[in-house]
Amino acid sequence: MAGPSDVDGAGTLVDDVPAAPSAGRPRSARRRRALLIGVPLLVLAIVAAAVFALTRSDPAPVADPPPGPVLPWTSGAAVDGVVDEFAAWRGSQVEISATWVDADPSLQTSLPQLKDGEEFGDWDRDLDIGIGAIGEGESWAEAAEGAYDNRWRRSLTNLERDWEGRSGTLYIRFAHEMNGNWYPWKVTAEDRDDFVTAWQRFRALQQEVFPESQLVFCLSRESVDSGIDWRETFPGAEYVDVLGVDYYNQYPYVDTAEEFDEAATETDEWGGPKGILGYQDFAREQGLPLAVPEWNGNAGEGDAPAFIWSMYAFFAREGGTGPGDLLYEIVFAIPGYDGDFDLYPDTQMPESAEQYQQLW
Repeated sequence: MAGPSDVDGAGTLVDDVPAAPSAGRPRSARRRRALLIGVPLLVLAIVAAAVFALTRSDPAPVADPPPGPVLPWTSGAAVDGVVDEFAAWRGSQVEISATWVDADPSLQTSLPQLKDGEEFGDWDRDLDIGIGAIGEGESWAEAAEGAYDNRWRRSLTNLERDWEGRSGTLYIRFAHEMNGNWYPWKVTAEDRDDFVTAWQRFRALQQEVFPESQLVFCLSRESVDSGIDWRETFPGAEYVDVLGVDYYNQYPYVDTAEEFDEAATETDEWGGPKGILGYQDFAREQGLPLAVPEWNGNAGEGDAPAFIWSMYAFFAREGGTGPGDLLYEIVFAIPGYDGDFDLYPDTQMPESAEQYQQLW
């Protein structure tokens, strides 16, 4: 398990993590010198450890191995089936998972996945849940007037009831990916003021009914047909606990670490951050931690282990709980979608899957 990487002044990932796939760079003179010095020291350390072990009269018992590497962030996966089977495959515990009750507004209140005997009925770790916001035929203007407060209150009341007694944190992704054009709760420039008012109404309900939960303001990596810099739709740091971004290897697709670094600082046509470093900068400015509740490669675009490596390098370098730190990430590996996001047991991205296993 490699340690965190560093970053240079331009935000470029550097190699304290394993070398990026297909990097093919010759070893530097500095690293050759480090080897000439480091190898003898390593030999001396091994000999000293052996002598110490032989002279101990009361050796300490060997503890059971941990379930996986200790990471400075909460690492998880969204899969179809038993999460711990995926954990065994990747070689480390899944500390957080994700689910969605957003296909219809009625699911906001029924919360079927959290019921006894269902997928997350006895889940006791952290969970990210996307509850949608408004449905077809509903509007942010109506939401701003309080038209859906009763439903949102029931949703939060039932979430609090169904989560009672569990030790994990429940992260609520309200209106996730609202800067795209594919959900009924999309937000355009015309919706901006109503959306902000509606979000603040939901926040007040969440703080009243289920303050132990965490409210996540989660964007899609790229804004589509919004007509506005997504930062202008941000309701204010006091109304948010975590800033999130769903980040897939698409728009643009990258297949080298260098291309990843270039994309990490991109902005969209309205000036809003599109690259992950821009999202991180905004989270830091707002005093909020950053989350990546959905991420993966995309087999429809190609098999790019360098993207997996680069995401890991970012997580390892930035993991933490402070402003701009990477609080949690969840690889989206649910079957379907023409197999574009499958990692295990089947995959169309074998090199990416292998890279993920090696790193996690």
